[in-house]
This record gives sequence, C-alpha cells and structure tokens, in this order.
Amino acid sequence: MNLDFIKGKKILIAGGAGMLGMSLTRHLIFHGMSVRSTYFSRKPPPQLKSHFERYDFTRFEDCLAATKEQDYVIISAVQASGVSGARQSPTASILPNLEIHAGLLEACCQNRVEKVVWISSSSVYQEAFYPIREDQMDLNQPPYELYQGIGWVYRYLEQLAKCYYQKRGLQIGVIRTSNIYGPYDRFDDEKSHVIPALIKRALAKEDPFVVWGNGDSIRDFVYVEDLVEGVCKVLERYCIADPINISNGTPVSIKELVRVIMDICDHQVSPQYDPAKPTAVPYRVLDNTKAGTILGRIDKTPLEKGIQKTVEWYTSNLSRE
Repeated sequence: MNLDFIKGKKILIAGGAGMLGMSLTRHLIFHGMSVRSTYFSRKPPPQLKSHFERYDFTRFEDCLAATKEQDYVIISAVQASGVSGARQSPTASILPNLEIHAGLLEACCQNRVEKVVWISSSSVYQEAFYPIREDQMDLNQPPYELYQGIGWVYRYLEQLAKCYYQKRGLQIGVIRTSNIYGPYDRFDDEKSHVIPALIKRALAKEDPFVVWGNGDSIRDFVYVEDLVEGVCKVLERYCIADPINISNGTPVSIKELVRVIMDICDHQVSPQYDPAKPTAVPYRVLDNTKAGTILGRIDKTPLEKGIQKTVEWYTSNLSRE
C-alpha cells in the first residue's frame, strides 16, 4: 500500500521487539520512515539496535518519555503467555496489561500524539461457533473461560480507548485480531503459542508427536505481514475508536494445522492427540466483512505459504546460533 501519509511523521512502535512490532519496524524502515521502537525483556536483533530504546511501560514516566514528540504511536506491547501459562496463572497478565495500555493511552493524550493504533484481541468475544462480527460481541456474556481475566481487561481497554476519543479527541484505531504467526514469533517452550511450538517439535523429529486436545478445535491464523498491512491501513483511515476485525478469516482445524506443519518440516510420523490435555476455545474465527468495506483488500497469505516462511525464518536463525 502507499505509505505517503506517514512520510515526515515520527512513529513510535511500543512493543517493537515482539513479532508484530518487529515486522512493523522492519516494514516502515524499509520504506524510509522515521521509526523508533521499544523493547523491555526481549532484545532486538543487533542490525536494528539503533532504532530501539528500552522502556518499562508499567511505569507511567516511561510511557510519557517514549511517546514524547511522536506523531503516530502503534501499541503492540503486551504481556502474554500460551495456553499452558494462562491455565497455570490465569490472572498474572491482568495488572501489567492494565498498566501498560492505560498508561500509554494517557501518555499519548498528554503528549498530543496525532494518531494511535492499538492491537486488541479476539479474546474479548464470547464463545461462538461461527465467524463473529464486531457488533456481535455480547457484553452480557463473558469471554471464553480461559480468557476470563485478559478478555475483560481488553473489553475495558476498548471502552477506555473510546473514552479518550470522545472526551479528549485522541484519534485511536482499535484492531481485534486472531492467532498471529510468522517470523519473530516466540519459540521458547514456556511462552510459545501453538504454531511455533509445533514447528519446533516437528523440526526436532519428536516421536511420539503428541498434540494437546482432540485436534478438532478451529482457529483463524493470520500471517504477521498481512496484519502489518492492516495496521497501516487503520492508521491512515480508521482511527475512531471503533473496533475492527483483521484476520485471515479462514477456519483451520488443529488437525489440518498439524498436517501442514509436519509436511513442511518433513516429519513423517502419525500425530497422537491427547484430549485430556487443556486446550483453548473450541472455535474462534473472525468475520472480516467490515475491514473489507472500510479498508479495502488486505493480503491473506495461505496457511501453507505462511508456515513455510515461518519455518525458513526459524531455521535460518538457528543456523546463526
């Protein structure tokens, strides 16, 4: 897409060392934009170090310092964990995410930032067995039980974003997205989500290859570079604090995901499914009709191609270690 609207603007990417933040950073730098990104615990690659500064966004003074003199701010900073972490410590991410996001919104307001894009989450939705639209979120129904803590946090933060837009005039884009994957994902055992965890195990030729759950759960996997395009379009066209779904929108079963990953990783064993192990929501797919109407066409990378790119990135980084 044309990024002329960003030229001459100072852009802060809060959470720039994460998967989405890193992809945004690289994309904007490649197009010659003035970018500053932040990190906290996860250090950026050496070749991009000059574009990064360390901040702790649970400290409001750091929120103020990072957003000072910035024109645009993209908030992808988050404290997250995989399914296992959410089961073991279901409330651990509540306080830090409230501090991070509420602090950054207030700091953007105080520092007169022109536009903000904040990455919300599909965890705000109640359980639903169909591709769910933005206006189908029912506040009279709780988020899926695994996401009780963080789901309510994000519901509140969406209302907070609307408050800053209506009461303080802060232009804010709010994106609800699904399972993001791609280069710069986390492949560590404790915090990795389903795709990097399965890729790592398939490349290690794990046998038996045990998959949690019965494999029938349905997901909506969005390749990170597609989401980058969506973020840029929201930044340009839709900063009115009205949530918008951006995902691939294609239902994929865990069994299908496992098949694709094992084929690409050339791991020729039969996976074993363990329904006794914990899993997340049984069905989560987002309806992208609104995004198509407002933002126009956004690339949707097929799962096989996205997994292939992710595996190539991961193996190339392993070879450098």
